[in-house]
Amino acid sequence: MLSLHNGVGISRASSYRSGVVDRTDVIYDGSSAVSGKAAVYGAKQEPASSLGIVPHKGHDSLEVNEDMQLALAHQWYKTANFKQSLDHSNAVYDQNPRRTDNLLLLGAIYYQLHDYDMCIAKNEEALQIGPRFSECYGNMENAWKEKGDIDVAIRYYMIAIELRPNFADAWSNLATAYMRKRRFNEAAQCCCQALQLNPHLVDAHSNLGNLMKAQGLVQEAYSCYLEALRIQPTFAIAWSNLAGLFMDSGDLNRALQYYKEAVKHKPTFLDAY
Repeated sequence: MLSLHNGVGISRASSYRSGVVDRTDVIYDGSSAVSGKAAVYGAKQEPASSLGIVPHKGHDSLEVNEDMQLALAHQWYKTANFKQSLDHSNAVYDQNPRRTDNLLLLGAIYYQLHDYDMCIAKNEEALQIGPRFSECYGNMENAWKEKGDIDVAIRYYMIAIELRPNFADAWSNLATAYMRKRRFNEAAQCCCQALQLNPHLVDAHSNLGNLMKAQGLVQEAYSCYLEALRIQPTFAIAWSNLAGLFMDSGDLNRALQYYKEAVKHKPTFLDAY
């Protein structure tokens, strides 16, 4: 088992934001939302280039075209081509502005494009249609957190959890918000609740590692990151956070090795660069 240099650790006064990456992109894109259809975009994983808009005759041709546009939007989203995804999702919106799964996707796209105001707006539109849509609150809380208003984010996390107490991702995200406020006890409780609901939630293991690191508990943080990677070896955030531990301990070669792993698994991971 790898270990940090003996006697070299992280000061208990070190900032939570120093060298750690929390998961702020657990965004719900509507791919699992119930819309009264068979969710054709979730049935297969064909590359976006293999999908096309097929002319269809009959009274339901508009609906078929709408579903195909949404399928394309999701395929582009999954390949991180967010502007192309936005074009198709907007086409669906023009045809049916009350389709909640598409509103969730629009919010997710705008989040990835760092347009947090539009992310919030699209999720608010979905909430006007379905006021108990917990995923919308989860998405808005992430957007508010990125805008720097942690108190508003916490309020939305609490609403999401009230609507859906077993919402493990919301508990994990709430932990990151509490950590940014340096409310470590509450953060620990949220991480534990998330892991109780879903022991394989890698985000919660990584967030718990960040919490341990913020309190100077380096070996405990190390163990949390390793557990996340045991569950999901391709989890770039955990590789990056693990690299940060070695960076802080002065082992730059080991840090570089793990940052390279992070980039290998997620080439667009700017924090690792």
